[in-house]
Amino acid sequence: MAATAGIMNGSQLRVSFADDGSAPVLVDNLTDLSVSFSTETRDTTTKNNGGYRAILPGLKTLTVTFSAFYAADATNGYEELFADMEAGTKLDVTIASHQQSDDAEIDDDMDIDFEAYCTSLELSAGTEDNASYTATFECVTDPTFTASA
Repeated sequence: MAATAGIMNGSQLRVSFADDGSAPVLVDNLTDLSVSFSTETRDTTTKNNGGYRAILPGLKTLTVTFSAFYAADATNGYEELFADMEAGTKLDVTIASHQQSDDAEIDDDMDIDFEAYCTSLELSAGTEDNASYTATFECVTDPTFTASA
């Protein structure tokens, strides 16, 4: 299938992860996804800046946060992330666009691939509500951006 035309439906964007060196597997029951790139700054202000702050770029950060419904029988979910977090396992992570009907990746849409650690994992279970969890991945390598094939 060709690249997504026009404004993308947010439901198409999915996150996959697996132990370092393995092929990433889609997160089951995903409900929300946030991908955040940022650059820290270094202060280079001197008396010659006329009272204005001067900066230069510093460290870059890529953080991915997502929420999903908890299912004990999930193929790739809370329990797998908990085990990886406990063991300090580095993960291969992919953010990609997928068909909603059959989870097939959409050709020519941009993929983001990187290695990361799961640095936060929170399970929520309200009375008579769906159990869900939120996870945070923090990137530890230079991310690559490629068109899926």
